[in-house]
Amino acid sequence: MPSLYSDTLPQFLAADPDALLGKLTSGLADEGFDTSTLTTFSWQEEITDLQTALQDLLQSTPAAAHWIVLLEYVLPVIGKRLDCVLLAHDVIFVLEYKGGHSTTARSALQQAQDYACNLADFHEESRDRTVIPLAVGRFKRPIPLSENSEHHGAAVTPTELSTTLAHCHTRWGTRRSPIEPARWNLSRYFPVPTIIEAASAIYREHDVKDLARSRAGADNLEITQTILVDAVRDAIQRGVKKLLIVTGVPGAGKTLAGLNAVQKLTQELDLNTEQASFLSGNGPLVAVIQEALKRSVGPRKKGVSRSIASRVREVHRFVRDSYAGTLPPADRLIVFDEAQRAWTAARNLKKFDRNISEPDMVFEIMGRHTGWAVIIALVGGGQEIHGGEAGLAEWGDALQRHPAWSVHASPEAIHGGPSVAGSRLFRATNDELPSLTLEAALHLAVSKRSFETDVTAAWVNAVLDGRADDAATLATRRLPIYATRDLAQARAWLRARATGTRRAGLIASSGAARLRADGVEPPTFNFMSGIEYVKWFLEPHGDYRSSNQLEIALSEFELQGLELDLTGLLWGGDLAFPNGIPTPRALQRFQWRPVSPAANPSSSADDPETRIKNKYRVLLTRFRKAMVIFVPQGDDTDPTRSPQDFNEVYAYLLRCGTIPLKTTPVENSITMEMDLFSNH
Repeated sequence: MPSLYSDTLPQFLAADPDALLGKLTSGLADEGFDTSTLTTFSWQEEITDLQTALQDLLQSTPAAAHWIVLLEYVLPVIGKRLDCVLLAHDVIFVLEYKGGHSTTARSALQQAQDYACNLADFHEESRDRTVIPLAVGRFKRPIPLSENSEHHGAAVTPTELSTTLAHCHTRWGTRRSPIEPARWNLSRYFPVPTIIEAASAIYREHDVKDLARSRAGADNLEITQTILVDAVRDAIQRGVKKLLIVTGVPGAGKTLAGLNAVQKLTQELDLNTEQASFLSGNGPLVAVIQEALKRSVGPRKKGVSRSIASRVREVHRFVRDSYAGTLPPADRLIVFDEAQRAWTAARNLKKFDRNISEPDMVFEIMGRHTGWAVIIALVGGGQEIHGGEAGLAEWGDALQRHPAWSVHASPEAIHGGPSVAGSRLFRATNDELPSLTLEAALHLAVSKRSFETDVTAAWVNAVLDGRADDAATLATRRLPIYATRDLAQARAWLRARATGTRRAGLIASSGAARLRADGVEPPTFNFMSGIEYVKWFLEPHGDYRSSNQLEIALSEFELQGLELDLTGLLWGGDLAFPNGIPTPRALQRFQWRPVSPAANPSSSADDPETRIKNKYRVLLTRFRKAMVIFVPQGDDTDPTRSPQDFNEVYAYLLRCGTIPLKTTPVENSITMEMDLFSNH
């Protein structure tokens, strides 16, 4: 949707203020919105102040005669309105105007930063452009421009606007080809929500097709959801039992599809006799989504909050609570997120003295229903990080003992592939069931998490497999991963980009036992038990519990299934690369030693080598926009922090195509996008 007003800067200056006001008012009315007196007064102030400031700008900067002024530009899909956008040759200024004296400079600038981030991340014609946020108002305490980062912007008074615009354009402008105003004004917009945003929107009755848009538009998330819903409806109509297996690379939208299926189908069920639930073995994921959903519906809707809590649950509790009885559960439809993490019989025997695998327990519980029942298993590969997680093949073993279930699966689930780390539903081809239907659209091949590139999962696999040349080739496709040996530099880089509502956070392996020497407490189980990780994910800038404080590093256990816009991965001593060979290690007294592979692991996660690689697979795929990897310098006097080990890690990561951070924040600010645009 184009702006309500668009013209050159000289034409804007020549326009009658009353005529401009009429154009904005009538434009809003055409869209079905009423204009309040407060809105009209705010526009009058804004037009007057802008015309005064831009007149001064034109006198000091004659090139501004070619700039374009857009008023009330709407970000499609999400419906946010930008007060004013200036297209200044190759630079985009986002102006958030605040009338009166009530709004603080900080909150106004954060809103402008949020709009600027939305343009830079999701607006097609703003890609690879410099987008500068400016809040304009009669602030008591304006916020000056940061010379180190155009992402930060400034909160200025109307009298300061012209000089700020001129300085920004001199500082960051005329580096690229000019923006085409008509194309920019009609640009497509591809928002990619976080899993938390998506879950909240789904439970506010939005649909996955409104949320999960990718730039390439090549993935089949909407088709996958349609197949799932149609298969459940068919099971209901025919009174049969089905296992539906969805595979996908990390961040492809498996969880999103599962959440949406539960919400959509719940509306069609007789809730007095049948229910649908989203279940996950990932306790932190459940806790964060539940809290986010409760916040999204508000404190006054306690009944809705309770309903949400009952529909998004921890799978191990569901199994434990249901297996002991003989009655069928209330749920006829369950979505098992990260189903490859179901427990083996050995793990169940150790924990609860039950010599039966979790897939067997789920089939037995859901099989008690007379008539229809459906299990949707969401499966990712290389994500098993706990000992005793069964893997995909355990579901195939259990199916042999529960032949009443028909199976709809992606070819990847049957034949293996990178997205499932080579694992297969059936250990041998002759184990396949006659009631097996292959559905190609049940595989999600494109990661939606990292919206700057579609090669993150493949790159991570290559890095962890020791295929540095393959990784380097993949990195040329706009991989936004950086490396540094300076933790302070990594923090500064993250802070400079965590503007608006972007979230940044430090992450590390639970086995990175010697990070304490670099000033960060290792995210061990004992330490993390005292950390409110839900608040780490949800609290805003300024709250000491927020991830944005860059004080606490979360481990793979808290992060799995969740994500941040920007991550700072603190590399530990538990994964080294001597001579470019990935070598998982464990700290034994005062020395790191390679772990020994398990002789006969009952699951892939029972193999220590695999488990440590999987930790880093999870950590390396948590970012949405970009990641910086901090590799410590080490200490010659400390055998647990060998400089040679860390030098080899850093050299290997550079061989794999990571971009070294520049030596100063100013250089990084200028060159981050240029690196991605030119070098990659």
